[in-house]
Amino acid sequence: MDNVKKKIIAFCRKVESDQNHRYKSWEHCYSYFSQKNIDKNIACLHLSFYLASWGMYRGSSFLLWKDYLIHQNVVEKILNNLKLQKINFSNITEYQIEEIFKLIHWIKNWYKDNVKSVNALRKNINATDTLITKILLGTLACVPAYDRYFIAGFRLKGLKFSTLTKKNFRLVVNFYIENKQAFDSSQKEIYHKSGIKYPTMKLVDMYFWQIGFEADN
Repeated sequence: MDNVKKKIIAFCRKVESDQNHRYKSWEHCYSYFSQKNIDKNIACLHLSFYLASWGMYRGSSFLLWKDYLIHQNVVEKILNNLKLQKINFSNITEYQIEEIFKLIHWIKNWYKDNVKSVNALRKNINATDTLITKILLGTLACVPAYDRYFIAGFRLKGLKFSTLTKKNFRLVVNFYIENKQAFDSSQKEIYHKSGIKYPTMKLVDMYFWQIGFEADN
């Protein structure tokens, strides 16, 4: 328990050290998608800035060449799946996991099929698992963001990973269940300090990300 909470709180200290820290972009984005009466264009703007803060607008990304409204259809699809924000991961069902992965595949295929590449030599848009899971973490928090630090941390804990699959995601859920007390304790402490209730998969993301980050630095 202590190790899990220690890593999560270490991650949070980065945010606490600067009231305008880039990591707060996740808070702003998720909070907006959690409220009522969401304006789709403002939601696109929140999503875009959050993704930029977390490295998804680097030079190699197709998003660098698009404005924030490129996400309109994806945002609309997400708003039609807000029920996924309410998942209790202690009792997640196979149906709910299936719904998450249907949404992952839909978003990935939408970018691939509908976004025009600015590079004539690049026929297909590469909507990576990292991008899609970051989108879902920032809006619905139903999956962690499978970026390099998260994956590195995952592997360092002895959990197998090759590609994003339902089987792999079940390992994430099982890890949370096995360490639920530590995650719940971390959630309460963060809420006490910030007034924001960090959802389960964000806490899981922070834990593994911090392990991967520390190993690389």
